[in-house]
Amino acid sequence: MQRWLTVVALATTGMVAGCGLIPNQSLKYREAEVVEPMTVPDGWVFIGQSPLYEVPDADQRLTAEDGERSFQAPKPPDLVGAVPEGGDQTPVPASPASARAVLAKDGTGYPIIMMPDRYAQAWESVGQALTQTDLRVTDRNRDQGVFFLTTPERYQLQPAEAQLKLSHTTNGIQVALMNAEGTALADKAGSLAVLESLYGELQRIGSGIRR
Repeated sequence: MQRWLTVVALATTGMVAGCGLIPNQSLKYREAEVVEPMTVPDGWVFIGQSPLYEVPDADQRLTAEDGERSFQAPKPPDLVGAVPEGGDQTPVPASPASARAVLAKDGTGYPIIMMPDRYAQAWESVGQALTQTDLRVTDRNRDQGVFFLTTPERYQLQPAEAQLKLSHTTNGIQVALMNAEGTALADKAGSLAVLESLYGELQRIGSGIRR
């Protein structure tokens, strides 16, 4: 038993001594290179907050929580690249004060609306906007983020029934028009007509304009 304890003690001593051979990399971050702010191609827009990971002042990095001091990581920006509708190729700077819904296209060219809001606020705004259009809401499912619509003839959507789908993304809430079964995106032309009508009402709501 005594011999076994001696072997364990020697092994432990060797491990402790070996730890001293590992270089200390804890301050390596101080050598990080400062890079230029991220930019996007012409015709794309940012949606969200600041385009940088803003770091708070050094004296504000530690805040009290339950009697302890802890580091509060800065909130990352919510970004999305989307091609604006209407041919406007001027990049729109992101600003928490001016961030609103944007009518855009996804990567495959389908029209979408991006909303830099929380889901509850986006759902309420879309529901309110729909009541100001000629789109008829036949049913809704908040948990699934779906408004079931019947569209008038002027939208040229065949069939006339569709689903307006709100989806969570890392950049906010995406609104897209699905077919009646919700299995695929609706026709591009019909989708654009529907979303343009909805977008116009969302803009009025965001601007505080009443009919």
